[in-house]
Amino acid sequence: MGRSRTFLILLAVVSSVSAASLPAQTSPASALLDSGSAAPSATLKVCLRLDDETPFLGAATVRVTPEAGNELLGMSGDAPGEYLFSGVTSGEYAAFISAPGYDALSLTFKIAEGPRQKSLFVPMKPRLSSNSEQKIELVASPSPSPLKSSVAASSNEISSFAPTESTAEAPTASSTTGGRDFWAPRELEESVPAVDPAVSCPSDDVLRGVSRRMAEFVQSLERFTATEKLEHFSVDRKGSRKSPETRQFAYVVSVSQNSVGTFLLDEFRDGDSDSEKFPAHTASRGSPAMALIFHPALAADFDFRCEGLGHWAGRDVWQVHFTQRPDRPIRIRSYSVAGHWAGLPLEGRVWIDPGSYQVWHLESELMKPIPEIALTHEHFAIEYQPVQFRSTGQQLWLPQTAELYVERKGKRFYRRHIYSDFRLFNVDFSQQIQAPSQSFIFTNVTDRDISGELSVETPGDVTRLTPVIIRFNVPAHSQIFKLVGLGKDINLPPSAVESATFLYDGDPHAIKVDARLARGASLDVVSTTKRPQAEPSASQPASQGSQP
Repeated sequence: MGRSRTFLILLAVVSSVSAASLPAQTSPASALLDSGSAAPSATLKVCLRLDDETPFLGAATVRVTPEAGNELLGMSGDAPGEYLFSGVTSGEYAAFISAPGYDALSLTFKIAEGPRQKSLFVPMKPRLSSNSEQKIELVASPSPSPLKSSVAASSNEISSFAPTESTAEAPTASSTTGGRDFWAPRELEESVPAVDPAVSCPSDDVLRGVSRRMAEFVQSLERFTATEKLEHFSVDRKGSRKSPETRQFAYVVSVSQNSVGTFLLDEFRDGDSDSEKFPAHTASRGSPAMALIFHPALAADFDFRCEGLGHWAGRDVWQVHFTQRPDRPIRIRSYSVAGHWAGLPLEGRVWIDPGSYQVWHLESELMKPIPEIALTHEHFAIEYQPVQFRSTGQQLWLPQTAELYVERKGKRFYRRHIYSDFRLFNVDFSQQIQAPSQSFIFTNVTDRDISGELSVETPGDVTRLTPVIIRFNVPAHSQIFKLVGLGKDINLPPSAVESATFLYDGDPHAIKVDARLARGASLDVVSTTKRPQAEPSASQPASQGSQP
């Protein structure tokens, strides 16, 4: 057999993620930082971060109140997870932060006198679910219906992969979890998990967020290798599984794009795409990339409905239902039997992290049997986890396991794919290097070199550690990193960093400073260059003295 290759046309416009609106949002965030306009004595930026120190993307409410006075005017920042506040003067403040699926936070802080940019880096902590059925294991259960099975499975999408290999034994066919029967028709439609009735789902934000994640995934993908372990079980008429047939492959996925937005997806096992390598001469290709239903090129093929805030793996997650639209082509999955291709009309459910919009888990099933290939049942499930690539600093969410329950022509089989040992190759050299973990990031946006001094302070209860002060230059139009850790640029344990101040000799807003810190911290950025006084207007005399 020749290589399996898929052609998809990307849309020209990718939906962007809009930050959650704050109360009293009235103007663009850049208005607060416009160095050419009259500015308050200080600007405050609250930066929400996830566990991996990347920006928090979900809907959040951030309120800031001074010790005496009214709540500050707030607006979404220019970057994801950032919120800006005006009317900031010196004094004591309190911030209150809440977001669906995450613990509510409150913190107090001070703002010193003088013009400065104050940034608070706030780690968001996922709220652990108290639901007793946080995760439903995929296990087969007995069914009184006639036993059927499939002979061939070939998807028209890319196969994906997972970070670690599961050591758990395959569940027996007689076990059940939560009363689910994965051989039952329309099981996903009949077994709808509960959601929190007190939390409304921002459907548009969720769909835009996960769509952007899928677009980023395709753009980042060039070539991966992984180790794939395949377990194949025939299921007898009593509903029990026979001894497994196992295979292990060197798995490679290659992706290329052209100038008009077409991307080609190729997958190989041990160097080729021959289906004879699979048990029962049945190849299952491309299944784990099902999350691409949210990609801008494919999302119009489905109707999506956010059911609410549900639970998965002990976490609160957005629960989204999807259905293939009857007026759109079927492009995500198909079967090939004896040279005949048949598209699969699918419906299913996806569990999505409310802070990162990454897909945690996806399940799909047939909307109806496919008589032309005698396919009566398919239930498909994928579990995703993040994979960190040291060579580039990239983190991609990839499937850990993919499980398939199939009935065709009176027979059944259950199949499980487990992926591990990922490697990333052929990375575009123009790709921007990601900021290292536990670091401060300094970006010079001007045409001249700028020198500055960074002072990092420790909490008051850390008596044996003294503040660290380092001086350095940031070249024109360049970005540099200062690492935090023992023996590094800032010779302190990352957990000991509480606050920092950066003083520099350039114009206000000439330097942009960010941080990737697992621990919450505050940062003041202060320019030592004074602003020129504003010219008096025609209606305002320069002096109140008498004219000569």
